[in-house]
Amino acid sequence: MTLDNDEIPINKVLMADNDGRKVIQVGDSRWGELIIPANTENPDKNSNGFRVLAINSFLLGYVLFETLKECEKRFPDKLNIVGLVTDDPANPNSKISLKRRIWRIYNEKERVVLESEMIEAALSFGVPCYTGEVKSDYFRKLLNYWKPDAILVCVFGQIVDAQIINYPKYGIYNFHPADLANHYGAGPRPYEDLINRNASTSKVTIHQITEDVDSGHIVCQSPPVNVRLENGKISDKILVLDDKMMKPIDKMGAALISALIRKKESGKTGKIDKLDVDNYFSDDYKKELMKPIISNIYIDTLPKIDKDLNFFNLNNY
Repeated sequence: MTLDNDEIPINKVLMADNDGRKVIQVGDSRWGELIIPANTENPDKNSNGFRVLAINSFLLGYVLFETLKECEKRFPDKLNIVGLVTDDPANPNSKISLKRRIWRIYNEKERVVLESEMIEAALSFGVPCYTGEVKSDYFRKLLNYWKPDAILVCVFGQIVDAQIINYPKYGIYNFHPADLANHYGAGPRPYEDLINRNASTSKVTIHQITEDVDSGHIVCQSPPVNVRLENGKISDKILVLDDKMMKPIDKMGAALISALIRKKESGKTGKIDKLDVDNYFSDDYKKELMKPIISNIYIDTLPKIDKDLNFFNLNNY
């Protein structure tokens, strides 16, 4: 198999971890590939339950994906992660608004590491990963093969079109680290919006996706998140703000996937229009979110999810 030179660093990392993995070149995509996990990776994974496609990248997307994995681990007959679609920032040919989005902060080596870790999170769990163009015939075939009931998006550099938006009968949802209900932070630079406004707090928003960026119906928002430092000023470091704004992601992900599973198992179809996430945040956790940021240095290790996540009511079905 001949690999695109721009993909070789990623593939070396992934194949070094498990040489049973397969890399499939995608003919009609201008970049990227489909990577299939080895047969030995999570061999007990089954095809039962609610089928979800994750379109996730970067650290926030990693947190959401780990949350979905935790749900499937606990309830393997209720949730099935069918695939991961992720950004390909290590490939200069990818059309993902590289210079406008958070990837611009990282050098080439760091992008390779971050992309590899995201893909590794999927493959090691037995989930195939696609890094190419979503507006392509190949991806449409993948979508028909995976047959997701819902699609969950968190940090993605491509605009999805109506054919993708209308495919899952339980909806497609985006997790965006900005207070969209108050018309703040839409687009690829939500943290610059915080800095420019000298904001005190923000929220993470889950909204339904439309073809207009970050403008779909709002499903829910997190409790307020303090984005100020201990000295009362807002950090001018994007990654410090990103560290703080990822804290509600796992609990909101647990809330949404629980609601989607319950809806399907109750025999209903359609999107989730309104979601009450308040019960997923204890009073103590809400207080934690409102504490100032202790350090103006961002965390450079992979984030971990709260292992005490509540997937409410799933045991009752």
